[in-house]
Amino acid sequence: MCHSIKIDKDRRMAQVKAWGKVTSHEFKNIFIETVKHKDWDAGFSMLCDYDEILNFDVTTHDIYKIIEWQESIDAMIGDGRCAVIASRDLVYGMSRVWQTLSSGRSQKICVFRRMNDALTWLSSTFKE
Repeated sequence: MCHSIKIDKDRRMAQVKAWGKVTSHEFKNIFIETVKHKDWDAGFSMLCDYDEILNFDVTTHDIYKIIEWQESIDAMIGDGRCAVIASRDLVYGMSRVWQTLSSGRSQKICVFRRMNDALTWLSSTFKE
């Protein structure tokens, strides 16, 4: 898997892009790298572009383990939003599982098929 992470401090947002094959271990490493980035602050939002993931080797069981691990670093993640863009059915579906199982956590996760919808949601000011 290849990925890139860019932090925009002015917009308080991390832009994450992943492509190729992604496993649960690599998915977790993206989060570790993001929250340990020198420009990351708890509460920043995330824009995760997973449109170019071709092989998503992540199971529902893996999602449960990832959520359990994320709870242990919840203070580092903060209460920002995480918008996931995924047009491929498998990536979209597993990301929706992650969204559903993560409800109730401080970070709000929402999955979209189109970038414009994700950006609109991230920039909206309403509180859920």
